[in-house]
Amino acid sequence: MVAIRAFLGVCLAAGLLFSFSVQRASAEVYPLIVKGKVTMPDGSPPPFTVGIERVCSDLQGSAPGPITDKKGEYTWRMDVDPLRTRACFIRATHTGYTSTTVDVSGLDGSTHTTTTLDTLVITNGRTVDPYAIISNDSNMPSRASAPWKAAMKALDNRNDAEAATQMQAAVAAAPKFAIGWHALGVVEEKQLQKLSEARDAYEHAIQADPKMLAPYLALARLCIKTKDWQCAAKNVDALIKLDTKKTVTEVYLHQAVARYGLKDLDGAAASAQQAIQLKFARAEYVLGRILEAKGDAAGAREHISKYLEMDKNTPDADVIRAHLQNIGKPEASALEADLEVL
Repeated sequence: MVAIRAFLGVCLAAGLLFSFSVQRASAEVYPLIVKGKVTMPDGSPPPFTVGIERVCSDLQGSAPGPITDKKGEYTWRMDVDPLRTRACFIRATHTGYTSTTVDVSGLDGSTHTTTTLDTLVITNGRTVDPYAIISNDSNMPSRASAPWKAAMKALDNRNDAEAATQMQAAVAAAPKFAIGWHALGVVEEKQLQKLSEARDAYEHAIQADPKMLAPYLALARLCIKTKDWQCAAKNVDALIKLDTKKTVTEVYLHQAVARYGLKDLDGAAASAQQAIQLKFARAEYVLGRILEAKGDAAGAREHISKYLEMDKNTPDADVIRAHLQNIGKPEASALEADLEVL
């Protein structure tokens, strides 16, 4: 009897230990050193320190982070739980400036101890993020409420296909739900890589709310990716006319690229110059390509070289350098990088 009780005690203890281990494993938190940097649109470090913050869909993961140094760089020692299902991103913060974001939902400290994130870019004044999904109950049609909430839950669980399905149900129930159409386009383009479906959704968003800026910008960028220059030019021109407060400064870079694609070199050069005045480094490369097309090899070399000096971290730097070395030669056309990295 004593032996049986002892055996049962051992089994109970082992069961409790196993249960504790499972619970602990399901909520394991790992320390991770996250490194990154913040730049201005021209690639230079900000002339001031910038705060970094993490924003999560469940709010519990949202937290303030470090500040940048004089080089615009930061190091964040954060705890991450790879098993937790929530959507998180980080951004830079400074009064009067808007930041791009970097998705950090999938960080996993169990496989490595250090990671380097994509560069954050801050812009003076208000701007428009073409891929931001706005969840605002106050402007939501009642008929779209249930599927929209299901879509947001699916996004939090990183189930993009289900999110798209629920968004389709939301806009089917409320065809004038512009925010829903725009969000559907974002998910189909960025997560599901369904470009034709995304274009249709952006067009529906514009039809539903012709004054909403984000769908024009998202559609213009999508048309540039697919080299539909007429579509790109149409939407950037409409956006410039609509955006009376000049919040979407990048639109002039898109306009230069669209006009280049339409072989309107003088118009493209004028737009590129406007983008350069607004401190978009990539516009220097675009202007260089425009001058090359106009037969000005020296001007092309000058502006493309200037771009490479301004943006040393562009992912297509090797292709651009190879092209630069061959300007004026027949092989140069085979070494052309895309005018924009989108």
